[in-house]
Amino acid sequence: MRVFMRRAALAAAVLLVGILPAFAGTYLELQDEIKEFTLENGVRFIVREDHAVPVFSFFTVVRIGSANEVRGITGISHVLEHMAFKGTSVIGTTDIKKEREAMAAEDRAYAALKAERARGADTDPDQLAALEAEFAKARDAARQFVISNQYGQIVESHGGVGLNASTWTDYTEYHYSLPSNRLELWAYLEGSRMADIVLREFYTEKDGPVTEERRMRVDDSPMGKLFMEQFQNLAFEANGYHHSTIGYMSDLNTMTRQDAQEYYDRHYIGPNITVAVVGDVAAADVEKYARKYFAKIPTGTPEFMETIEPEQLGEKRLVVKQDAQPLLLIGYKIEGINHPDWPVYQAIADILGQGRTSRLYAEAVKKQQKAVQCAAFAGYPGLRYRTLLTVLGVPAKDVTAAELETIALAEIQRLVDEGATADELAGVKRRARADFLRGLEGNNGLASQLAMTQAMSGDWRDLFTEVARLEAVTLEDIQRVAAQIFTEQNRTVALSENVES
Repeated sequence: MRVFMRRAALAAAVLLVGILPAFAGTYLELQDEIKEFTLENGVRFIVREDHAVPVFSFFTVVRIGSANEVRGITGISHVLEHMAFKGTSVIGTTDIKKEREAMAAEDRAYAALKAERARGADTDPDQLAALEAEFAKARDAARQFVISNQYGQIVESHGGVGLNASTWTDYTEYHYSLPSNRLELWAYLEGSRMADIVLREFYTEKDGPVTEERRMRVDDSPMGKLFMEQFQNLAFEANGYHHSTIGYMSDLNTMTRQDAQEYYDRHYIGPNITVAVVGDVAAADVEKYARKYFAKIPTGTPEFMETIEPEQLGEKRLVVKQDAQPLLLIGYKIEGINHPDWPVYQAIADILGQGRTSRLYAEAVKKQQKAVQCAAFAGYPGLRYRTLLTVLGVPAKDVTAAELETIALAEIQRLVDEGATADELAGVKRRARADFLRGLEGNNGLASQLAMTQAMSGDWRDLFTEVARLEAVTLEDIQRVAAQIFTEQNRTVALSENVES
């Protein structure tokens, strides 16, 4: 499993089944081939039949990510993603009744250990050692009933490939591909882990692979620490994008199985779940098996973020000294994916910093040779709520991040003052069309696009109007929006400088 950032333009994931969709004519005709239904509990299914090859792919997107977390349990969405591979009350255990009893004893031992640790300076070292030994004993006792990785073994033994998942600020997603004659098996497996998760090996997983992932991606990564944590902390005061998806180490160290179960029960509900199935399937069969195996997922009312990021009143700035490659980050607040100006944000980011012909790359990397890389993108760290249009730059040897910032700000101001050219806007639209068509390639790619669009924008049909919305962007739109967002007041800057500079 992994945590990663999706492109704001909802680009497809890496394709696992490299088959072009078998459709003729325009992509708008493909839209007419999509079928959908919603179960009584709110789980939405999107299906596209493609009988070219006897395989199918699916994406399950749960519209829950780190933006929904509160202090004390940051990182819990990612932990639950790991738990979804541990099995159910039937899969992954030799005796679920005895295992639950052993897990309850493990929880009690952990609660006692956590309470002693919380005493801080008053902690009794002897008592702490005894409680740690007791917890280790209880943990080992619970693990005696575990059949390790049985869920994954079942998938792979039936020809499944690409079994994986990811968590980000706005969502958690699960996916793999299977032969088409394993459709009912898939429905049973996926429906079961959405409705009947067992948080087995919870403490082993969160204190092992999850915390190790944090160490690698953040604590031991100068770029990760600045980009995935400090920059977000600085840019966002109120909404859930304030903290990174990987979570704070202190929260990972102290969260409990009960915390995870309560979070799961509250958020893994039908209206938060979208499943896209694409490939050699019959839509009628998908619906039949969905009603049989997904109906036990509880319904409920999704919790929407009520805290809105306030207007920024002045530039925010962070300078970090570290023994690492200097780095520049500049973020400007923009609205989320459903705002009418979203296509304009995408066009601006493309012109500024997407590809070797972009303004930042041409000026800082090619012409002045002050950077080894420059990029710009809309939608970090999320898509649904007030977010950022971000510029990232990596200075060349013996160049400071501050020097690169001067170049970047000059290019941004030039866009504000002069606007874009007709050729630049035409290039944006040409690339958007090409990226869109590439995103439809393969069962896995189309399933990803459909499920993610439904989860992020609220309607999978928006996938097929994305190009048209970008086509409608004008030069006047670009200059208008650039003037609105590219202000000093709306800017957050994070600089990483070498300790010797």
